[in-house]
Amino acid sequence: MHIDEDKVNPVSFARYLGEEGGYTVAYFGKHLNNCPGAPPRGFYCPTCKWFANGGDTAPGGRPGGYYDSAFYDYEGGYPVNTSVPQHPKAGIYLANSTNGEHAGYSASIIANKTIQWITKVSALSKPWMVTVGNRAPHQPFSPAPWYADGNEASAWISNLTAPRTPDYNASCPDFHWTVSHQKPITTAEAAETDNVFRNRWRCLMSVDDGIAGIVATVSDLGLDGSTYFFVTSDHGWNLGQHRLPGGKHNVYDHAVRIPMVIKGPGITANSVFTFPASNVDVAPTLLGLAGIDELSATMDGRSVLPMLMNADDPAIMPSTRRHLHRVAAADGAGPKAGLPWRSFHPIEFAALGNHTWFDHMIDDVVSNTYRALRFLADPTWGELLYAEFTALHDWHWETPVHYELFNMTNDPHQLVNLYYTSVVPQSMKDELQKLLVAHWNCSGKSCL
Repeated sequence: MHIDEDKVNPVSFARYLGEEGGYTVAYFGKHLNNCPGAPPRGFYCPTCKWFANGGDTAPGGRPGGYYDSAFYDYEGGYPVNTSVPQHPKAGIYLANSTNGEHAGYSASIIANKTIQWITKVSALSKPWMVTVGNRAPHQPFSPAPWYADGNEASAWISNLTAPRTPDYNASCPDFHWTVSHQKPITTAEAAETDNVFRNRWRCLMSVDDGIAGIVATVSDLGLDGSTYFFVTSDHGWNLGQHRLPGGKHNVYDHAVRIPMVIKGPGITANSVFTFPASNVDVAPTLLGLAGIDELSATMDGRSVLPMLMNADDPAIMPSTRRHLHRVAAADGAGPKAGLPWRSFHPIEFAALGNHTWFDHMIDDVVSNTYRALRFLADPTWGELLYAEFTALHDWHWETPVHYELFNMTNDPHQLVNLYYTSVVPQSMKDELQKLLVAHWNCSGKSCL
């Protein structure tokens, strides 16, 4: 995640849960792209744990990759000492695929250390919260040896190919420069993309193992009735759609739509929510579960819990029930009435550079800085994607260079840019642009 970490780490949900809510908190795995060595605020309680790296940046001169990775390792706010082989110096853990823990494979190390920590702190008479951040399935898509190609455990993956949806290898000349200038995906490039698709599945098998192990541990400890699980991601991945054979840098659904799976007391099994939410809603939701939601008043996001839970459900905890009643009262609705929620969500991205993948430029500084609104069942606009594009140097959006508009009901794969057609009146373009600017500039309570 490419952000200004100095504006994020000091005010994370971990800080509020730890310092204001009395939680013991832990972090295992990838933390942003520039990971702080010492733990951020919130990770300094006696039983708190900080076992993290930055993915591409890690301590000890090693990358934070799949094998032989390095992690900052702190317990109770203090660096773990050098009494074990994995610690060449205090506070630094070096994985070793030759004779280290769990074959030196990061996802396995992260999962097992998470399980160990949960088992330890569950004996305490205080609540806990842990975040697990896997590198998988980020490039270079390196599966564990027991799931690599040729192993029986992953044999079912060997014949899979990337989905050949209608947007796969589609020519889109009326899109912004990054997409409109894409050359066709060749047979060789398609084969490479299919291999990426398969290895992403193989990597995710280790992530699935970790999730299964953590859930089983919580169950074995008898904590099912008071524990919530959230599984999500930070972006999607191109697999040939719009002739983009890789990357995450684009405004279309295959790059920006991500899963959010929630399990816990008061969440109906197999239920599905269709309202638009994003990562900005995670912190208010977690704080809401803990009943300290007043601390999230200045955050851009909102708790999704009123959309999913009934305040009168006896399965939910008193802290969560208080949160649901407070939100309902603030919104002028009864605790079971169903609270209003946004029907669209802003999206924005600043180009990271002229980045290529399989000889295709998938991000560029000329045209791929964008801001957009994605509408879902909006009472006025229905299902739309409205996007504006500009050059990276125009970060203040004085001279956008391109516009795109898609009717997602008729065109779910985003193939027909309606913006420059006669079916879209100028008044509609003006209204969408005005709405986008308002939400691009919003903060705190002014955001939906």
